[in-house]
Amino acid sequence: MKDNIPIQIPPLSIQPIVENAVRHGILKQVEGGTIRIQIVEHNTYYSITIIDDGVGMDQQKVKQILSDEWVYGSGRGIGLANTNRRFKQLYGVGLDIQSTPYMGTTVTFKIPK
Repeated sequence: MKDNIPIQIPPLSIQPIVENAVRHGILKQVEGGTIRIQIVEHNTYYSITIIDDGVGMDQQKVKQILSDEWVYGSGRGIGLANTNRRFKQLYGVGLDIQSTPYMGTTVTFKIPK
């Protein structure tokens, strides 16, 4: 049996991604949906993935969220943009967002060992 090695996930990293999945993905569907959180250990890092089967978004929206020009005070949510910026500062790499309209969204980030 493998020893459990605690992973140090920065505070408020998973919460804004899950909140975004609920608010913008799942609650916009008539019948609700599912959110999964998956943590996988790799040789040099852990990948943390939040997967929802919500309404999804197009690639233009994904690019907007991940861009450094995300407009504050515009009525748009900033949780994902802030989380992305923080991961870039901490680890040099931000969030990876894969989304398809009407199919759902997958957000992944990596924590080095």
